[in-house]
Amino acid sequence: MIVDLSHVLQTGIQIYPGDPEVEIKEALNVEKDFVNVLAVNMGSQSGTHVDSPFHVFADGKKLNEVDLSHFIGIGVVIDATGLSDRQEIPTERFTRTDVSGASIAIVRTDWSQYFGTDRYLAHPFPNIESLAYLKKHGITTIALDFLSLDRTPGTGEDFTLANHYFWSQGDGIIGENFTNVKAIAVARPHISMLPLNLGASDGAPVRAIASW
Repeated sequence: MIVDLSHVLQTGIQIYPGDPEVEIKEALNVEKDFVNVLAVNMGSQSGTHVDSPFHVFADGKKLNEVDLSHFIGIGVVIDATGLSDRQEIPTERFTRTDVSGASIAIVRTDWSQYFGTDRYLAHPFPNIESLAYLKKHGITTIALDFLSLDRTPGTGEDFTLANHYFWSQGDGIIGENFTNVKAIAVARPHISMLPLNLGASDGAPVRAIASW
């Protein structure tokens, strides 16, 4: 069984506020140019994507310096469903989950159902204690079915990257904007989230899948 965990990249797809807009349009047409070719313009953090440590640290590892083993491995789903807008995910949602034998943790909030709407910006988010639990138990990559590992600030709220800083230390990898996590029907799926090879990049879109 294979489950696609990726949003479709298309013109106008929702992005983190301030990131480059995504535009995909026809560049060549088979009727005029013998072949069909698209022109694709987007930021490195578009759609379902991963962050390398260089995303938040000037001296952090760039995408081409990260071992590919960080993007494939045994996964475990953290159930963080049923939460309210901008709610901090209770630590016990993480600590009650047996993550042994996994290297990739996927946090399921089902917030992906709001992708493309303003409410998507009001996603839940973890705290440092929860992230520390995952690191302590061997998780090297965390993937989320919402916009950002940190709280996306609303009106009048301060901007923070504290969770990004904590997780990216020690070469931790972050995956954001995953979808369809509820379709994962086994406790330990195999996860693949290999990024586009953008070289010395802060991150890149991925085609993420779960299989078993």
